[in-house]
Amino acid sequence: MADKILRQEEHAKSPQWLLIETFGELDGNYTIVDWGGHPKEFLPLDKAVKGAAAKIRQAITLVARSHEPLSANGAGRQVEVYPHLVGDRLHAVQVWAGTEEQTVPPRPRAGAWDINLTTLTALGSAEWAELADIPEEQRGHERSLANMFAQVQTDAKELVAMKRIIAAVPGTTHQGIWTVYRRDGAAFRSHFSCRIYEQQIAGTAQRIARGISQEVFAGPDGQPEPLILLEHRLLEADTPPGEYRALINLRNLRLIRWVHGSPIPDEIAWRGIADQPAPEVHPDDHPIMLDMARGLARSSTTGRLRMRGVDGSWIPINAHASLVAIDQETTAALLKFTIDR
Repeated sequence: MADKILRQEEHAKSPQWLLIETFGELDGNYTIVDWGGHPKEFLPLDKAVKGAAAKIRQAITLVARSHEPLSANGAGRQVEVYPHLVGDRLHAVQVWAGTEEQTVPPRPRAGAWDINLTTLTALGSAEWAELADIPEEQRGHERSLANMFAQVQTDAKELVAMKRIIAAVPGTTHQGIWTVYRRDGAAFRSHFSCRIYEQQIAGTAQRIARGISQEVFAGPDGQPEPLILLEHRLLEADTPPGEYRALINLRNLRLIRWVHGSPIPDEIAWRGIADQPAPEVHPDDHPIMLDMARGLARSSTTGRLRMRGVDGSWIPINAHASLVAIDQETTAALLKFTIDR
């Protein structure tokens, strides 16, 4: 109790930026997911800042309408509110409130994003694109989820994240701290929070994870938890030369991510970006792919498939698929393949 009181007094003397998630649902049920660089586990606004909760809700309503930052002064107080949007949807706000005599501290770097768990594609805000150093030509466009995973080192809760991605249950929340690598070789720790929604897109119901990430400095690097095959082999075992390994969602046979330690086949189109063909298996090979997926209920399966190349050609691969146990209820496929040169 004493520690809690001291923390509250510290916040009162030196106001810090709050990161408050809304995820597009402007219903007033907002939670704090970061307080002054310290991640919070969906802390209810009323519980954390009782006296200021009503004014913060008013500020959120204003920036949700204007899509612009808000700066207000009066009665010796000042408030700064910065919105984070994906398209027209407000995912979160960063809020600072203090006296007019206090200096506003630097605002932590943050950005919003969507992950379409139906198509396994990701779209980030302009702030997230800048923070993650996404190439200019890819900004504002969807890219494959695997492309996002190729840029990060996950934490010890990766298995939980994989289950969330595969099951895609609306209402499910997830948080984690991942390391994001920029093209210039720099890296930063990113605390993210997200919630899954069902959303109508082009007339079809799709599952979307709406998220917000903020750079943090606290906490040790988390190491990804190894995924274990049903036959008790590690995915992260040494990869033979010329072999590629990918984790596949069995619900839609789409690439989730490349396995840790596996090389990435640059000649195959998988990134889902504007200057490359869409990831695709040759239409004539769909029956083979489906037979391989169905056969995993009994044993590992093999097949020869043709994948779309970055130059538009069809690249033949020799594939071997095994079932992966994410947990007792959720499975995926580990696809090992070599290019038939």
